[in-house]
Amino acid sequence: MTPELITAFGQFGSMGLMVLYLVWREKTGAEKRGQVELARAASDIELAKALTALTVTIQHLDQRMK
Repeated sequence: MTPELITAFGQFGSMGLMVLYLVWREKTGAEKRGQVELARAASDIELAKALTALTVTIQHLDQRMK
């Protein structure tokens, strides 16, 4: 047991441990969500670049065919 768990149990009992766990779970989940959001933003940027390049290519092909 870590000193934080021993202190929490000593001061607040089992309810304190439950609250400590819930706080830890939310903090860990928020960090993971942040990482996912960063990865999603990066992939959205790459997708926008690819779609822009495709649009330009299609427009140039259309102009050549006229």
